[in-house]
Amino acid sequence: MLYFHFVFAIVLWEFCALKAECRETCICLSQEIDGLRNPIHIEPAKNEGENVYFIGEQIGIIYLYNPKQSLGNKLTAYINVSDRIVLEKNAHDERGLLGFAVHPMFERNRKIYLYSVRTLNERQFAVISEITSGDVGTERQLLFIEQPGDIRNGGQLLFGNTDGYLYIFVGDGGPIHTKDIQAQNTSSLLGKVLRVNVDATEVIDNKLQFYVIPHDNPKHAEWRPEVFSVGFRNSWRCSQDAGKPSGEGKGRIFCGELGGDIADEVNIIEKGGNYGWPVKEGNTCTNVSAKCDTLDNERTPVLSIPHSDKGMQALVGGPLYRGRDVTSLDGKLILGDVFGGSLFTVGEVNGQWKTEPLPFCDKGTCSCTAREHMSSVLLSFGQTHEGEVLLLMTDDVSIHPGSDRGRVLRMHAPAL
Repeated sequence: MLYFHFVFAIVLWEFCALKAECRETCICLSQEIDGLRNPIHIEPAKNEGENVYFIGEQIGIIYLYNPKQSLGNKLTAYINVSDRIVLEKNAHDERGLLGFAVHPMFERNRKIYLYSVRTLNERQFAVISEITSGDVGTERQLLFIEQPGDIRNGGQLLFGNTDGYLYIFVGDGGPIHTKDIQAQNTSSLLGKVLRVNVDATEVIDNKLQFYVIPHDNPKHAEWRPEVFSVGFRNSWRCSQDAGKPSGEGKGRIFCGELGGDIADEVNIIEKGGNYGWPVKEGNTCTNVSAKCDTLDNERTPVLSIPHSDKGMQALVGGPLYRGRDVTSLDGKLILGDVFGGSLFTVGEVNGQWKTEPLPFCDKGTCSCTAREHMSSVLLSFGQTHEGEVLLLMTDDVSIHPGSDRGRVLRMHAPAL
């Protein structure tokens, strides 16, 4: 009898060890939502029900997704600004609806904020706007930022989880000539992170402004008051640390930055920081300016990925994991490649940030409902109500009728 218990204990220990090893080395994927056209952002619809989400398509529609809806489609159009944005029906247009953020007090004020590219009087603008209760008739424009080109228009919006302010991530707008890049011009909003308080209004030059400047924004005489940090090319997908149970880390903002000819990078966004572009890419000088070594308030990336690295085509920034399912990922930043079909993590060890591949499990180690493959294009990341990781993907980036091959996948630990 004692022998039986001894053998059983060894088998159980080996099983648990195998389980831990699997959880350390690979992930599984399940499909949560399909039938989408270029999904660019997803957020939990808090207080709307379990597993209910807002999900936006590049074509200008934000859906309310409710998996418990028994009749008809589980996707209900909540906001539709498709007739207000500019977007060509081809596989290469970077414009359209590029992001949205749900107000932290949505259950009371029903406000959602949009970042979209629009044409006004034959000029092109990134427009930050507010819509209440899904009614486009209530739309109020907060900011118009003229765009010099059709690419690198930015698009990320998020509300600070420690200050409640709206952070706006503006690209450099893709000017044709490098000399025209405004990311270091502090009187321009291009190539900047902005921070505003949307819970108050102010009259400026006899015009009602639908936000005010936070009292602790950087106070530089030559900076526009909305500017929080400078020197960005195009931050494609940023996330915010929910923090450890102790509160440590809460509020840190991580961004994936798409570089030009030299490198992509990952940055932690800090007040007053200068992130280099176009003087630097990653840790490398671009020869645009002789001032490369003397940038004021320079912030260096936590990770620089040279374009000479053939394993990476274009970086997509993702969330810093604080969920409960894949415990080995706690405190690590999840990142991906737009076209490469690969994921990896960045974690801080003794003050140094180190990368590791994030491979997919063999199907036999995944539950029957979590054996999906990645689609060919990774557009963005998201998180569930519980902090688990979502991947927004597609096999068809064109937006013609019928191009509904976009879907949302969820990351899981193996079932073993």
